[in-house]
Amino acid sequence: MVGDVGTHTLGSVLRAMREAAGLSQEELAERATLSPHAISALERGTRTRPYPHTLRALAAALELDDDQRTTLLGAVPPRVPRPAPGAAPARSSRALPTPATPLIGRDDDVARVGDLLRSGRLVTLSGPGGVGKTRLALAAATAVQDRYADGVRLVELAPLLEVDQVLPAVAAAVGAVRDPGRSVADDLVDRLRGQDLLLVLDNVEHLLDAAPHVAALVEAVPDLTVLTTSRAPLRVRGETEYAVDPLEVRDRPDGSPSPAATLLLDRAQRVSPGWGSEPHEAAAVTATCARLAGLPLALELAAARARLLDPGSLLARLDSALEAGPRDLPPRQRTMRATLDWSHSLLDTSSRRLLRLMGIFVDGTTLADLECVAAACGIDGSDVVRDVEVLVEHSLVVAEPSGRLRLLEPVAQYARHLLREAGEWEQAVAAHAARYLRVAEVNHASYRDGGQVAALTRIDLEHANLTAAAERSLTLGDTETPARIAWELWLYWWLRGQHDHGRRFAEAALQRSADLPEEVRARAETAAATMAFAMDDVASAGEWWTRAHMHAGDNPAILANAVAGEGLVALVLGDLAGARERFEEAMRHAAVGGPEVQWTWGLAHVWLGTVALLEGDADAAVRLIEAGLESARGREDRLSSYIALYNLFQVELGRGDHEAARRHLEESTRLSLETGDQANLAYLLDAGAVLAAATGQHARVPLLLGAAQAIRETQGARGYGYYRPDTDAIRAAADDARLHLGADRYDDALDTGRGLPPESAAAMLGAPG
Repeated sequence: MVGDVGTHTLGSVLRAMREAAGLSQEELAERATLSPHAISALERGTRTRPYPHTLRALAAALELDDDQRTTLLGAVPPRVPRPAPGAAPARSSRALPTPATPLIGRDDDVARVGDLLRSGRLVTLSGPGGVGKTRLALAAATAVQDRYADGVRLVELAPLLEVDQVLPAVAAAVGAVRDPGRSVADDLVDRLRGQDLLLVLDNVEHLLDAAPHVAALVEAVPDLTVLTTSRAPLRVRGETEYAVDPLEVRDRPDGSPSPAATLLLDRAQRVSPGWGSEPHEAAAVTATCARLAGLPLALELAAARARLLDPGSLLARLDSALEAGPRDLPPRQRTMRATLDWSHSLLDTSSRRLLRLMGIFVDGTTLADLECVAAACGIDGSDVVRDVEVLVEHSLVVAEPSGRLRLLEPVAQYARHLLREAGEWEQAVAAHAARYLRVAEVNHASYRDGGQVAALTRIDLEHANLTAAAERSLTLGDTETPARIAWELWLYWWLRGQHDHGRRFAEAALQRSADLPEEVRARAETAAATMAFAMDDVASAGEWWTRAHMHAGDNPAILANAVAGEGLVALVLGDLAGARERFEEAMRHAAVGGPEVQWTWGLAHVWLGTVALLEGDADAAVRLIEAGLESARGREDRLSSYIALYNLFQVELGRGDHEAARRHLEESTRLSLETGDQANLAYLLDAGAVLAAATGQHARVPLLLGAAQAIRETQGARGYGYYRPDTDAIRAAADDARLHLGADRYDDALDTGRGLPPESAAAMLGAPG
């Protein structure tokens, strides 16, 4: 049997395998494209050490599985290499260095690299400094070393300074006999020809001009496989690049620590047992991993300070924690700065300047935005594209599949440090702020029409840049830019439930400047008022809207918004006559204010409908609200539409037409989900609970109320200003459901609802199945 050939000679193993396959020597020779004489010589034992490509051809012809291939290779007597005169013995595969600490979070990477080495003969592990390329290469080489009859050789290139030193280092590692009359390349080819060997070349990035020599060696020696590590790919034919990503920083779905956190905890607990194991420390551990972008080296350096710093203190002192690491690391890796200096030294002047500038961006950017900021700083656009390619190749910039360009946070901090050192910080801040103010301006109008979803998605990506632009501008004494950004973003904040952030943003700009242009001030005051109102701080909102009215001059767009806001305050305070008066005035301003305030014109009709409803005139309410809804639909304005639909829901609920109420609620919910307006969705879920109680669906009530509570807690939103939920009706629905279900069942369902994804909760607003 083939399975019993274990310790037999190569000839007997091959013969048993051939006979098990039912092949003659001639048939096997034909399948393997070998001569019958070669098969006979192998089986008779006159040829005991065939070339590796011969063995591969035989294995393919015999259709051997992995175990059978191992058996066949194991029957080949080992070669004994000839050492070079006076050379140190070559390192065998068993002499690969064994790291003192376990490799964490890389099992999938090891397997993938192993697969690539099976299918390709030149594989490069690329990635930023400190991502763990060397550790991964050693782990992958150790995992596959038994595939190679002649083992694995490691060549450490970091100490080398010149390209001409690379091939001699390889020759020394494999024991090549040097002939003074020939080139090192020829000696290497002679030494390696016929060997089945994996050659690991570690840290090639500073010697990339040697890449053609490596490629030529691979081409000349058919059975040689090369695995390299480099911050930039070799860019030669036949190369397969494997990008080594940082460790994942998000905790696993089962609640267990992320790979990055596992690494940090493992290393920290080696110097401080129990470090980070308390539940209250988990948030600081997770935040540290996120700040360090999951870079293993940065995590190792931070962990070295665990002897003195608890997780919270470490998070607060991350910059200093990265300034010293274990003494057994290479000098270039003992601090994060040294690691990045190594990468920086490999760049030309132009690429270094662009790397510095990219430090001004927060959470990435687009190529178009980068080009605009670069142009404002005097960098030619053609240079930007070329230099981005260089930075991506050197693993300093991450080019995401979406096209977004991003620096890992440690690299971004390093770039910002360089930008300040170069005296370019203020110019970059001004250029960055001007660009993102323009981004906000371009998207502002789209929040009110069919472009809502696209505009929200665009600003979602750039919100961190916009916030940074405003904060840096304020620090440098520019208050007008933040004030303008506040106006351009207030409706974005509303739709995203970021009311507290928006309020602090707008008020900071207003409180730090006394000399803003009147129109800019009025717009920023409107933004502050709206955010305060959304947070249910009606008094502060009223004050800001009054100031905006005072500073609006004769600008009908600002007047329409400020006066409508005053009407909302009056509505909340129960002054229906005052509310009607202001909403009608807002409509007059909006009618002459142009497209910018057509949505205010439509919403004023909805709010007038609310006044009519509160006055008991349901027919007038429907007529006014439907006029506002028609305007909103004509502009494909989801926001105004679901506000109108909610009010129509209230009308039909009051009339007892539950089916019509449900239809309005379903459409409003669908539009809210499209825009991602979670704050609004919470109030629609409350409304759904009231409808469920009215139609006897008591089991739905706590589920919907629980989901609404969870959304509010996540959003931090305490109010929603465009309509006022009927808190008495909500409380009555909850009491009725508790009475029907019993307290325990009700509370269990409420907890279940709090754990529902918003989309799942929203699905319950439809008709019962």
